[in-house]
Amino acid sequence: MTVRDDAVVKQLITPLRRYIPVNWFDWEPYGKRPKSWWPDIALILAFIAIAALLTFPSPLVQMDWEIREWVWRHKVEWVRDVSRVATELGQARTVATITLALAVWSALRFRSIRPLLMYALSFITLVVILGMKHAMGRPLSQHLWQLHEVSPDGAMLFTYYTEGGGGNIPDATAFPSGHAVNTVLLFGLIVMLIGGLIPAWARWCIVLIPPIAVFASQVYIGQHWFWDEPAGILLGLVIIRIARRVPWATIPLGPLEVFEPATRKTILISTLLILGVMVTPAMPLVPALLFAAALTSFGLVWLLLKLRAAKRNAVAVEPPSQPSDSSR
Repeated sequence: MTVRDDAVVKQLITPLRRYIPVNWFDWEPYGKRPKSWWPDIALILAFIAIAALLTFPSPLVQMDWEIREWVWRHKVEWVRDVSRVATELGQARTVATITLALAVWSALRFRSIRPLLMYALSFITLVVILGMKHAMGRPLSQHLWQLHEVSPDGAMLFTYYTEGGGGNIPDATAFPSGHAVNTVLLFGLIVMLIGGLIPAWARWCIVLIPPIAVFASQVYIGQHWFWDEPAGILLGLVIIRIARRVPWATIPLGPLEVFEPATRKTILISTLLILGVMVTPAMPLVPALLFAAALTSFGLVWLLLKLRAAKRNAVAVEPPSQPSDSSR
């Protein structure tokens, strides 16, 4: 069969893709790659503008304070209970686990580590957001009255109120909202993993409903100031757009090519390594660093062993060299 004939057959069978047995097609994420960087630049500039307006007693700071105080005075218990449930849509421990499960399913279905690689590299960006939250130093909104005593002008960036120096206020980690970033990024990855298997209305629900629900619920129960949420959504959109730009189906894997096609054992070990990385943020700093170093060492040793095994197999199947005419 010629290349042209093969392309025609693939075009005819593509509409039946979801019903065809595993491994008939190479894996690739759902969705088109963004063509322009201008939306990304606009998103970043909008984030910078919000951050800049939160460094002094601006109308945004005053707006945050007034919304938080109004919600506190007009709280309804059953709405608060519903809001606490809705915030789980932004919890990494919940949504990241679901997203990882879908990445594992894709890896098993197509015998490729590429879905897991897409998930792992995108998830690591959340570590950058965590560092940014601490660097920005905005007090949390749960301690409204204690904050009013030490900062009458409102909750601004780079204030770094801690339990030891600012009443009973814990370390400042409010801006941007990590829940908002999680929601946009992880549900966006879910669409990239299974978007081709679900109808368009379901895809829109997945990418729109969770961010809106997390935005409203976190502001209502006082987990974040109002402007923490748009800032987190903006960063989440930037990250997911970058993830969509990467040609995950064709990008060279380098030494990791030795894991393709992926076996069940390879996928299992890769999943355990990813889970290990996911639990490190919940650990104390020193144990987390030691555990991360151990995971890295194990991964490198595993890769080295696989490369050596592949080299031995290549030597074993290499045909013996024929003597040249000059040696006869």
